[in-house]
Amino acid sequence: MKARLFLLAVVLFAGFISCKPSDEKLQKEAAAVLSTVSSAISSEVKNGQLILSGEVESDALKAGAEEVVKAIKGIKAVVNNIKVKLPEPIINPDDTLKGIISTAITAGGDAFKDVIVEVEDGVVNLTGKIKKADLQKVMQIVNEAKPKKVNNQLTITK
Repeated sequence: MKARLFLLAVVLFAGFISCKPSDEKLQKEAAAVLSTVSSAISSEVKNGQLILSGEVESDALKAGAEEVVKAIKGIKAVVNNIKVKLPEPIINPDDTLKGIISTAITAGGDAFKDVIVEVEDGVVNLTGKIKKADLQKVMQIVNEAKPKKVNNQLTITK
């Protein structure tokens, strides 16, 4: 009788093990579900644990991917290694232009210390004071930066 109970227990245990979905089956199911969220997300299943990886545009997509795979029957745990792309920094061309010109003018030393540079919509506005002998050099520096236009409002000193 004990042998029969033992044999029955082994058969039942083997049945429970065989009912558990395989990692391969879980992997296929996860891939199918994730394809509806983003093609940039990949997954790997090991011992019922699903590992997500890839790069998406938002935190919402990252969280959404995790939620849809958690609903898959047989997934024991989810490790979300998905990275969220940072937005590209907005580069203001006016700031870039002003930086180039200001750096070149500052490198000119005391001769250009009273020159003030402002840039708006690609147009350079020069104000302040400059000696007549240094005016051509300042204008050359500004024009080398290729602005749309230069408004020279510098006061010429002797």
